[in-house]
Amino acid sequence: MKLHCLGTASGIATRTRLHNMLLLESRGHSLLLDGGEPLSTQLIRHDVDLNRIDGMVISHLHPDHAGALPQLIQTFQISGRTAPFKVLLPAEGLPGYPNMLNMLYLFDRVLPFRLAFEPIHCSGEQRIGDFALEFQENDHLKRLAGFAAQSGLKNQGQSYCSVINAEEKRVVYSGDIKSALELLPLLKRPAELLILEMAHFNPDELLTLFREAPPKRAVLTHFHPDLDVDPEKKIRNIFDGKITTEVIFAYDGIEVEI
Repeated sequence: MKLHCLGTASGIATRTRLHNMLLLESRGHSLLLDGGEPLSTQLIRHDVDLNRIDGMVISHLHPDHAGALPQLIQTFQISGRTAPFKVLLPAEGLPGYPNMLNMLYLFDRVLPFRLAFEPIHCSGEQRIGDFALEFQENDHLKRLAGFAAQSGLKNQGQSYCSVINAEEKRVVYSGDIKSALELLPLLKRPAELLILEMAHFNPDELLTLFREAPPKRAVLTHFHPDLDVDPEKKIRNIFDGKITTEVIFAYDGIEVEI
């Protein structure tokens, strides 16, 4: 497997980082993990075979993770994609996303491929192509869901961490989380790689996480603007010499063999 970090910023792009965009490659097929703008541009500029991307996981419905999907579908349409494409997303995003695509004239009749939406669930395994996925709900959006309820909205605050299994390897993706310690249940089983966002919790929690449930390697990404430039110089001292996990500080365009 190989991880391509196409974008490593958090909620707002910076001069050096684009929005969160990750691509996992296995046996010639690929899986997208979230996608803010400009996802389609990055895929094309990195010479990714659009017909070999089996699907996409949207961990939660913030625009920097989910906003690029309509343009991605149009890119597939114009490029003549023929392979089916599956999107796993929070149930609260249905039927909103299909309705939005219909509004944007990207309805089934004009697509040269089969597009399927499926809600994420936390019981059992879900599959996209070569990838077997498991999910765990997290608390990233719970506070905002409370605000939504006070406004009479039906947002449920659904946000998920995921485990991706392929080639007999196990990758844990945090999505956005409230606390790094939410990942402890997923890391009780050995993981070749942890992909960990760095925008929404105290970096000091890393030391506890890596001591109690160390993955073999960790890619830190989705950096808060405060960590935009040289994040390793700002937080490496937290765990240098104190953990066994190899830590990689991601930047746009980095590729990691798994």
